[in-house]
Amino acid sequence: MTLQGTQMPVPILRPQPDTGAPQSLGAPIRIRTGHSYHVYFTIALGQSNARFVERAMTPLNRYLSWADSISFLPEPGFEAIHAWNAIPQLTRRPYVVTFEDYLPRMPDDRRIGWLERRLRDDLLSARCRGIIAISEYALRQFRQQHRNFPDLPRLLEKIELVYPAVAPRTDRPKSRKGPLKLLFVGRDFMRKGGPVLLRAHRKLRRAGVPVQTTVVSSLAWTPRDYVGPPDAAYVDAALRDLDQVGIMHHPSLPPKAVYDLMDAADYLVFPTFHDTFGFVSIEALASGTPVIATDTCVLPEIIRTGRNGYLLPFDNDRIVGKWSWLYRQQEPGYLEAYEAATDSLSAALFERLADTWDDRALYEELSAGAVDSTYVQFHPQIARRRLEAIYERFRPAP
Repeated sequence: MTLQGTQMPVPILRPQPDTGAPQSLGAPIRIRTGHSYHVYFTIALGQSNARFVERAMTPLNRYLSWADSISFLPEPGFEAIHAWNAIPQLTRRPYVVTFEDYLPRMPDDRRIGWLERRLRDDLLSARCRGIIAISEYALRQFRQQHRNFPDLPRLLEKIELVYPAVAPRTDRPKSRKGPLKLLFVGRDFMRKGGPVLLRAHRKLRRAGVPVQTTVVSSLAWTPRDYVGPPDAAYVDAALRDLDQVGIMHHPSLPPKAVYDLMDAADYLVFPTFHDTFGFVSIEALASGTPVIATDTCVLPEIIRTGRNGYLLPFDNDRIVGKWSWLYRQQEPGYLEAYEAATDSLSAALFERLADTWDDRALYEELSAGAVDSTYVQFHPQIARRRLEAIYERFRPAP
């Protein structure tokens, strides 16, 4: 990296040679997996020893809240399984499972003790050839979930960390010029902190910063969400802030249009209250676009303040590192806590942008750091060769 204020070129790191893959891979293994968007960040990355059979894994989830923890799979047509969160049942095929926080997927607000114990025992079976965490945050949550389980050490022996992957869309940093261009992308507007950005936008305009904010969101909200205000009047008032000078709102856009917005933006702003990963953040980094995000959950593993973006202070618990009010939506004081957090985050976002928006040299360093992150931490080649090695466990012993 260059020193702030200099104009020297900023070097971009490249992925290391592909020496971690097995020396010899046999015929591709037919691997059953799902076809949700998570799969294309964490599973189907072009492994040379796999041929993926992509079909729905948890169709019952639309009817039963707990059904994303389990997958019922008939056996014909595949030799092994790579699941996302759901633990395969009614099959003798070996499997690996990638998970984002709870595994079995039984969060605190919908835990079923007997089913959790049954599925946890399945993870210890010989049929489970590996457990893949997508972050250190996921590992902390897993340890906390099973902290009273005597065989937790045996479970931990099966776990390894493989970060999600995204293909770089640039190999050089961006320069910043013209108005300050901010971007928000997220379906669940209230959970992902949309009001934080709207309030900061207003403050920036009042301070004379020429800011243009683009919001891509369906503005989805439900009073039954596990995080976010349960009050419709509060939500309606927050959404009225979309009607400001300099804000453009798109209810939805095709992926190519979103990537074009990321390429053009100065910052992706992601002030989420809770996200098990936040794939949009690494998609922005792949554009060389720095990210300003909440200092919660997995985001401190993705965003490094002053290197590829900034983190906004947040009230986390001390064990897992997630919002201390999570799953407490029905408790007295919840709405006040949500409002206080929104106000604090918007103030921190305003201060950060007001102080740094016109520092062109600093911005180029942040953009270079964003590109570095994609090549060094989230490049598909890194995850692909790790998964290829894991898939070799599916082959019969010689």
